[in-house]
Amino acid sequence: MNVQECYICGGNKFKECLHQKPSMASDGRIVDFTIIKEECQDCGTVRTNDTTFLADFYKSDYELNTANIDPVYIYNGNAYKKSAMHYEWINKLLAKNNIDLSTKNSIMEIGCGSGNLLSLFDVKAKFGVEPSEDAAHFASKYANIRNTGFENILDTEKYDIVLSTCVLEHTTNPNLFLQKNNNILNDEGIIILGIPIQNAESFDVFFLDHLHHFTVNQLKHLCSENNLHIIDYEIGYMCIQTIAYFLIKKISNDSNISSVPVYFEKNTNFILSKKHLDSLNTFLETNNKKFIVAFGYGETSFFFQTYSDINKFANFYIDDVKANNNNVLSIKNFALKNDLPNEITIILLVNPHYSEYIIKLFADIKCKINFYNPLQ
Repeated sequence: MNVQECYICGGNKFKECLHQKPSMASDGRIVDFTIIKEECQDCGTVRTNDTTFLADFYKSDYELNTANIDPVYIYNGNAYKKSAMHYEWINKLLAKNNIDLSTKNSIMEIGCGSGNLLSLFDVKAKFGVEPSEDAAHFASKYANIRNTGFENILDTEKYDIVLSTCVLEHTTNPNLFLQKNNNILNDEGIIILGIPIQNAESFDVFFLDHLHHFTVNQLKHLCSENNLHIIDYEIGYMCIQTIAYFLIKKISNDSNISSVPVYFEKNTNFILSKKHLDSLNTFLETNNKKFIVAFGYGETSFFFQTYSDINKFANFYIDDVKANNNNVLSIKNFALKNDLPNEITIILLVNPHYSEYIIKLFADIKCKINFYNPLQ
C-alpha cells in the first residue's frame, strides 16, 4: 500500500483539518511540535499527516511510561486504580461472551507500559513487549517482558490472549499491527483491543501522537480486511467514556463471515472540541475582570492550555495530585491563601463526571466561588 493512501479504505484524497504549534501529546503535556491532521475524503478517517517527528518525539518528549504510576479515578465518590477499572471492564465483557479466562494459558500484552494491567490477569504464562526501557523495567516484575516494539514479536510465537490498550492509534500502519495480532494468536484465542473511539465525544483528535482516529465501523472494516472478526465491543465504562474495548477472533478458512464495508463518517469531535474551546474563550473574555483560577492539571487541563486562552486569564491552578511550586496549589494551600478576593471564579478543567465531586471539596472555603466547566 502506498504510504499516501488511507490505511482504512485505500483512498488518496485528504483535506487538512488541523495545523498548529505547539500541540498536545497523549501523556498530557504541551510539546513544541507541529500537529497536522487530515481527513480522508472517502471514508472520513482522521489521521496525522506527517509522522517524521516521531523518532525525536519519543526520544526526548514522551513521558507517559517513564514512571510506574497507576492513576486513581473517582466514580460515584469512590476511588479506583486505573488498571483495576480496566480489568473489571474487560472481565465483564469476557463474561458476557462466555469467555472463561481460566481456560487461557498464555497472554501477550503489546505496549504493556509498567505492567499494572497485565499483573491483574490470572493467566499462567504472562508476556509483554514495551518500547520504553523504563516501563519495561517496571513491568518485568510481573511478567516476561521484552523492551521492544510489536514488530519484533516472532510470528512463530502463539498466545491464547493478545491484549493491547491504547496502542493501535499510535502505530504508523494499523494494518501491520492487526496482522501481527493475527499471526501470534492461537486459532481459538481472543484479542482484547482497547482504543480511543470516535463514536464517543472526546478531544483525542487533538493528540499529536495519536496517528489514527477510528470509529466502530472503520475498525470493523479494518479488522475484516486483516482476517479478523469483532465478536463484541463496548464503548465506555464507569467514568472511562472515551475508550472502547473490542473482543476479536480470527476468521477461520471455512467461515462464512464476509468483509465489513466501510462508509463515510464525518468526525464530529473536531467540531465539538472546537465548540468547547470557543465557549471557554468567550467565557474568559466576558469575565476577564473577575479573579479566575483553574482546577485541574491533567489531560483535560492541558488540552485547554494548549488550544485555548486559559493561561492568559488564570491566576494559578489547583490540583491536589499535581500540586507543586510551579503555579499549582493543593486545595489546602488554596484555602490558606490570605490574599484571595471575596469572590472567585473556578474553571473546572476536568471530566464533567467529576464536577459535582470537586465542587464539594470547596464547601468550607469562606469566599464566594462560582464554578464553570466548559465541557458541560
